[in-house]
Amino acid sequence: MKIGYFIGHFPYMDRVNDINYTKEYAHGGTEIAAYYLAVEMAKRNHKVDIFTTSIGSKDSFELLENMNIHRYGTNFRIASANVALNLVFKPLKHELEIVHAHSPIPYSDLPALLYAKRKKVPFVLTYQYDGQETVGSFIRNAGVSVYNKYLLNKVLDYANVIIATTKSYADESKFLRPYKDKITLIPNGINIKDFQISYSKEKCRSKLGLSADKNVILFLGSLVPYKGPDILLNAFSRVNKEIPNAELVFAGRGEMQVELEKLSKRLNIEKNVKFAGFIEEDLKPFYYKAADIFCLPSTNMGESFGIVNLEAMACGIPIISSKLGGIPDVVNDMENGILVKPGDPESLADALIFLLENKDIRKKMGTDGRKKVEEYSWEKIAEKTENIYNRLLESV
Repeated sequence: MKIGYFIGHFPYMDRVNDINYTKEYAHGGTEIAAYYLAVEMAKRNHKVDIFTTSIGSKDSFELLENMNIHRYGTNFRIASANVALNLVFKPLKHELEIVHAHSPIPYSDLPALLYAKRKKVPFVLTYQYDGQETVGSFIRNAGVSVYNKYLLNKVLDYANVIIATTKSYADESKFLRPYKDKITLIPNGINIKDFQISYSKEKCRSKLGLSADKNVILFLGSLVPYKGPDILLNAFSRVNKEIPNAELVFAGRGEMQVELEKLSKRLNIEKNVKFAGFIEEDLKPFYYKAADIFCLPSTNMGESFGIVNLEAMACGIPIISSKLGGIPDVVNDMENGILVKPGDPESLADALIFLLENKDIRKKMGTDGRKKVEEYSWEKIAEKTENIYNRLLESV
């Protein structure tokens, strides 16, 4: 099968441990999901072509086993998004049997739509999240607003199949509601083996320079508003008063770091808050395994899934996360974690204190999460996606 994947940014996996890389070429859960799905499809002996943007201004090409990566030179950037005009027309030179675009982003799904129309091939769209119109610069938000009002429905109308990563998000998204008859649920996934390290919690803490005798709460991800790190910091202010041996670790960097550091000082909790900064991929399992609780307090529908929750589950630690988007499909309340009201420091503090005071419940939630994460292997996800492709091609 000849599969074409369209994605705005496709990770340079040989550069993910470069501290400056994500400033030049941002990627997150959507892009990582696209990468691993493509890798699994290539393993299944399909011919995979990736159409994406380049980190620089020139076109480039990478050849992997059964996978060709076509990177088109960036013409300009909008916020952190690289935009390549060649992504619109150059893929038309290639022959594909099926087109699959990731996420409602104009520089990936609109070129995929054009290809599918011109070449008359089936079009699959993985819808990762609703574009938020209030989380960036004026230009960025204006562009998202225009896209949501005038272009998104054209993509959703034409897609043969829309893949939503969770039922919760499919039900909650105002853009997906009219298309329930063409939605198929396939989650994002995780390479579970990447998080199976032999180090004990004590050795992980020693390696990372974390306190051996404190209860560690971990936030791992970009320090950006929609992930709610400020909500967590305000909640921790109360946690710190009631449980003085608790420590909060922010693993990651982002635009809010200076603001958060100042806030921790104003709240007089800076001695128990650690900003670890940029985290290399290979170190992520050590941070998860060093923690007692993982927390993802996202505040809006920009958080459609939360792959970091799967990573924490793979490492056997309980999760506290917001009850929004697709998170409730991954985090089952009072089973492998606790769901809290988005943007509410008090309910978040209640949940943190409850778990910190109940070690046996933490342990059980971590065990339940480790069992549940087996459902999210990329092998299983690739098989489900392949079944969609076969069904569409049989009906052509």
